[in-house]
Amino acid sequence: MQWGRYEVTADSEQPIMFRVCSSPARIDQWLPPKKSHVGVFDFTCIRFTETCQMVLKMYQPVTMHSKFRFYLILVASSGIIFLILYKTLASEDNDSESHSKYVHTSSQMSHSKLPTRGGSLVNINDLLPVTQSLKHLERQRLKEAQVHANINRNAAGKFGPIKNIIDDFGRDEIGIDHPVRSVNERVSKGLKTPRPEETIHIERKFVHLDLKGAPPIVNYYKKLFPLLHALGANGLLIEYEDMFPFHGPLEQLSARNAYTKNELNEILYLAKMNELEVIPLIQTFGHMEFVLKLQAYQDLREVPAYPQVICPSNNGTQILLRQIIDQVVALHPQIRWLHIGSDEVYYIGECSLCQKKMRKYFMDKEDLFIYHVKNVAKYIKEKYNIQPIMWDDMFRMVPDETIKKSEIYKYVELMAWQYGTYVELKIPPDAWIKYGKFFNGVWVASAYKGATGANQYLTNISYHLENHMSWLNVLSKYQNEVFFKGFVLTGWQRYDHFAVLCELLPVAIPSLAVNLLYLERQVVDNDLFQKARDVLMCDSRLTLYTNYSTEEVLCNYPGSNVFKGAQRLAHLNYMLKKFLSNSHFVGWMSEYNIQMLFSSPAHVELGTQNLEALSTNATLLHTFIQNTMPEVYDKHTIEEFLMTYVKPVMNQIEKIRTNANNLLKFRSWPRRPLRRMLLGDDTRNGALKKLFTDQHVGKVDELINKRQSCSN
Repeated sequence: MQWGRYEVTADSEQPIMFRVCSSPARIDQWLPPKKSHVGVFDFTCIRFTETCQMVLKMYQPVTMHSKFRFYLILVASSGIIFLILYKTLASEDNDSESHSKYVHTSSQMSHSKLPTRGGSLVNINDLLPVTQSLKHLERQRLKEAQVHANINRNAAGKFGPIKNIIDDFGRDEIGIDHPVRSVNERVSKGLKTPRPEETIHIERKFVHLDLKGAPPIVNYYKKLFPLLHALGANGLLIEYEDMFPFHGPLEQLSARNAYTKNELNEILYLAKMNELEVIPLIQTFGHMEFVLKLQAYQDLREVPAYPQVICPSNNGTQILLRQIIDQVVALHPQIRWLHIGSDEVYYIGECSLCQKKMRKYFMDKEDLFIYHVKNVAKYIKEKYNIQPIMWDDMFRMVPDETIKKSEIYKYVELMAWQYGTYVELKIPPDAWIKYGKFFNGVWVASAYKGATGANQYLTNISYHLENHMSWLNVLSKYQNEVFFKGFVLTGWQRYDHFAVLCELLPVAIPSLAVNLLYLERQVVDNDLFQKARDVLMCDSRLTLYTNYSTEEVLCNYPGSNVFKGAQRLAHLNYMLKKFLSNSHFVGWMSEYNIQMLFSSPAHVELGTQNLEALSTNATLLHTFIQNTMPEVYDKHTIEEFLMTYVKPVMNQIEKIRTNANNLLKFRSWPRRPLRRMLLGDDTRNGALKKLFTDQHVGKVDELINKRQSCSN
């Protein structure tokens, strides 16, 4: 916005001065005009629009009486200020003796040692006596004592660790999250999060690799697996889906870019060399889109229109599933567990075959569900002596009597999953009591990525850390009732087979590192993040509250260039959003302006002056991703990511450029109402044809035809 000075003479010939500015930081002193009148003004800032308006107050010409009053006020103010300074200096003299024990002189500081740990300051608070007065220190100590008293009182509450996590992590009494007052705030203040009531020993820490989207190339695993081992992981839960090299009658289940048998054997060898035990995950009930999408298997769907769930009553179902199990086990001869999925079975007992079976055997949907998974698990356990694992969500509301009668607990171990910040809201206490009563072992599954939005491309470390903290509180509370066998950190790459890619694996490595280290340390403090930064070779900008829209974290771990590209995408989207909100754009390039070809050229030019810079940045980002992602992914994944996240931005920029060029073609405009003039005036249509190039004439003819049809 232009700066300017304007004077308007009123009847009394007093000047009225004002200025409009784009930022309060640019407001400076403005000299009055060279006249006998003085303009006195103040201003008010409107924060959300980032504009300020000078508001002027005019006074009468200066008189001798006014001058006398001014000097009298000046003398009185000076006296008051002098008195305040005198009192302050006297007070500091009285405190000097007690304060001296906290303060070093510059000479002493040069020879004394501040408290250090490994050559660095133990805590920034060690410098407080040097930088703050005694009064401020005492006030701070009182405040800290009050905070610690509140925490201790909460810790002694009747709700135990669950109450602790509500109070200590910024949620109100009804369980509503307040992220600004949660982990971010505590760590930024140098505070430690409370440990569980006792340290939880976690024997098995497995990392989930979801290969149904963005499967890494084999060479990337050579760098990734040593990093996972260094961070404390000792196992992998690998969900192959269509990346498994099926063969024979199942060959069409594999994607065209699936791993070969040799590549899969190399991946398993690399895992073994890095002491990472592998558990394969195959879908056997829900989430079977990669199979049921194919025409050859359409007749196995529970609901013909939806390829999510396989029919448990179709004779072909067990035949297909056993073929899948046989081929997966054949390439994993040393596994001790096999995960059979079976979560989110939304459609069950709906087809005619299932309804007929339910009527014949007096079954409800819960009975039918257990009947199917029991058949699958029994086959695995009896033929291969491998322990099946399955997701727990379908069991949470199943009555104890149904579980007892079915004896399903003899065949499966459960893996309880929940990816939110308050686990026990989703898995109630009676579920844990039931699991401990019947099942020999229960695994738990958190999330380090892929749980905050189907199209998220950057990982929210804070959210996933709170998920793990909540899980440790659950384990602490129920470890005497439930035998917890292991902890799996899931990292979903798609929400299902048809969904877009969410956060890529290398983008989520910082989140994975922080959470693996947290499971080992079980406390959140600055040392936790410093350890993560050291392992990943990241700079100090990697924190819980990093704003990737305005900051770029530099790291040097395997795949960190992919992380860099995602950060730059966030910055590009931030700049585009800012561009689309500028007043020139929203006021003069609305859909109405574009459709009516009616706008002010000056405002269109001002509104699009940063468009070329945006376009250049988008092109550079596209090139950067194309050049760096081959370190991790094949060309198919790169193309999908670009089409999902980068191309739409480039297309939007190009559309804005086209609209701006169309609006700038005009040098005269019709009278209102615009719709009537645009569609009903032949002269106007003729002008359009002259102003547009040949490639736009078809659009103009379309407008003419529309006018004629409307008139008819």
